[in-house]
Amino acid sequence: MEFAVEGMDVARALCDKLAGHDVFANISGESPVRVYIKDSESICNLLALVGAKKCFYELNNQIAMRSIRNVSNRRANCDNANIARQIKTAAMQIEGLLKIDLGTLPIELQQTARARIDNPDATLEELANILGVSKSGVKHRLTKIISMIH
Repeated sequence: MEFAVEGMDVARALCDKLAGHDVFANISGESPVRVYIKDSESICNLLALVGAKKCFYELNNQIAMRSIRNVSNRRANCDNANIARQIKTAAMQIEGLLKIDLGTLPIELQQTARARIDNPDATLEELANILGVSKSGVKHRLTKIISMIH
């Protein structure tokens, strides 16, 4: 939101007056001098201050919708990144497991290796449920097996 005013003194006075109502404005330009408000909260405060209730509610609604959309997008991006990381890790584990003779491993490591090979899409938590051990136990076992390869 922007206002064109006559002179720097008027601009400063307007900024000071607005700041007293939690409306934070900045000054730019020389002729005409412009007082502008960038953040949406200050714009909403100004709309409420001047009695533009309909505009205030519409802007608040748009801000809320944008916020919900942004949170939703961030969550989706995070979920997608986690899934991609899980798939990559599982593929690397299976590739390593197929390089060794599983019969040479202790029984609990054999069971873990077979569970990973038989369930390539499973998360560590799902593998833990299949094996009846903790998630960290599955991770430790897989790490131990993979370290035997290298």
